[in-house]
Amino acid sequence: MTDFQSRIGFSPMWKIFSIGVLILVLLIPLMMVRSLIDERSIRYDEAVADISSRWGNEQSFSGPMIVVPYTEVVSRDKNGPVYAYRSAYFLPEDLKIDGALEAEKRKISIYEAVLYSVNLKVQGVFRLPTEASLRAASGGEITKIHWDRAFAVIGISDTRGIKQDLAFEWDGARRSFLPGTNRSQLFTTGLHSAIHLDGKGGTAPFKFNLQLLGSRSLSFTPIGKSTNVKLEGGWGDPGFTGALLPEPRTITDNHFTAEWNASYYGRSYGQILIDPEADASGAISASSFGFQLIQTVDHYQKSERAAKYGILFLLLTFTAFFLFEIYTGLRLHPLQYLMVGSAMVVFYLLFVSLSEHVVFVVAYLIAALATTGLISAYAAVILRSRKRAGILAGLLAALYSYLYVVMTSEDSALLLGSIALFGFLSLVMYLTRKIDWYAMGKAAPAGALK
Repeated sequence: MTDFQSRIGFSPMWKIFSIGVLILVLLIPLMMVRSLIDERSIRYDEAVADISSRWGNEQSFSGPMIVVPYTEVVSRDKNGPVYAYRSAYFLPEDLKIDGALEAEKRKISIYEAVLYSVNLKVQGVFRLPTEASLRAASGGEITKIHWDRAFAVIGISDTRGIKQDLAFEWDGARRSFLPGTNRSQLFTTGLHSAIHLDGKGGTAPFKFNLQLLGSRSLSFTPIGKSTNVKLEGGWGDPGFTGALLPEPRTITDNHFTAEWNASYYGRSYGQILIDPEADASGAISASSFGFQLIQTVDHYQKSERAAKYGILFLLLTFTAFFLFEIYTGLRLHPLQYLMVGSAMVVFYLLFVSLSEHVVFVVAYLIAALATTGLISAYAAVILRSRKRAGILAGLLAALYSYLYVVMTSEDSALLLGSIALFGFLSLVMYLTRKIDWYAMGKAAPAGALK
C-alpha cells in the first residue's frame, strides 16, 4: 500500500465523506420502506371503507323540519305571470336528542374498523306555520299554499344504517317515515313523513326513536331554536368535532358522556328557510357538531413517524462506530458500515410487518431487540471486543427507547428530539475535544488514541 493510500484510508475527512455517501445510499431503501408503509396504510383505509360500507358510513343527522310547498309568481311576460313551485322549511322551536351508543370492532383479514350502533330518542315542539308567516318569509307573490302536501323531513347521510321501521309521533298521531326526502333541496338523503297542516298556527309536539348504524363519526345540527343533545357511549377515546364543544362531558377508560346545548343565536340561519337558498345547506352543515371514535394512533402512523427518524438513527450509529475507530485504531470498511445500516433499515420493515399481527408494543419490542442483537453480535466481531459491542448495544437500546417515546408522545416529539440530538452532539464534542485531527490525517492511527 502506498503512503498516499495509507493516508487516505486513515483520513478522518475521507471516512466522514464515505459515511455520508453510505447514508445517502441507504436513503433509497428507507424511502422504499416509507412507500411500503403508505401502501399498507392505504390498503387499511380501503378495508375500513369496505367494512363501513356494509355496516354504515360516517353519519350526520339533521331534523326534523316541516316543509310546506307553495306556488309563487316569479316574473311576468307578455303571456302573463310565470309561476314557480317552491318550498318553505320551518325549523322546530325545541329539539332534544338523547343517544346511547355502543361501539364495536370488526375485522377483515388483518384489518380492523371501529363501528357503532346508536339509539337516538328525538323529541321536540314545532311552532306551526301560518299563511302570514309563510308570506312574510317568502317576500314574493304567493298564489297558493299547498297545505295538503306538507311533510316533515329528516336528513341522514347514510340511510343504509337504518335497520328498523320508524314510527313518527306527530301531534298525538302515529305516522310512519318513508324513504327519501321527497325532493328536498336541503338534504340529499333521508326520510320524510306526510303531516296535516291547516295554516292556522299553534304548536305540535313530535317524537320518534331512531336506531342508526355507522362508523367513525356521528354529527348533529342545531336546527332547533333551542337544541339539546345528550350522548353516552362505551368508548374511551372520543374526539369532539364541529362548531360546538360539549359541556359538560366526562371521559373514562371505556365510557364517555357528553352534552351539547345550542341556541339559534349561534348559527347563521333563522327558523324559516325559503327554497331554494344556495347557502342554506352549507350553513346547516357548518353549524353541526358531534364526535369521532378515535383509534389511538394506529401502527401505520407510528411506523411512518418512526421512519422519519431513520436518517438520524443512521447518523448517530455510524458516529458511534467512527468514534470506536478513532479511539481504538481499528479500521472498518465501508461495507461493514453498510451492513450495519442495512440492519437498521430492516428494523422498520420488521416492525411494520409484525405490528399487523401482534400488539404494537410487542411488535416494536421484538423488532428492536432483534435489530440490537444482530448489530451487537456483528459489532463484537468487527470491533474485536465484547465490551465495545456492549457499549454499542446500550446506545442502540437508548435510541430505540427514545424512538418509542417519540412515537407515543406526538405532542412533545419535537422537544424530545431536540433535547436528544443536543445531548448526543454534546457527548460527541466532549469525546473528541482533545483529538488532533491534523495529526490523524498524516499517519495511520494505530497506537494513537488507544
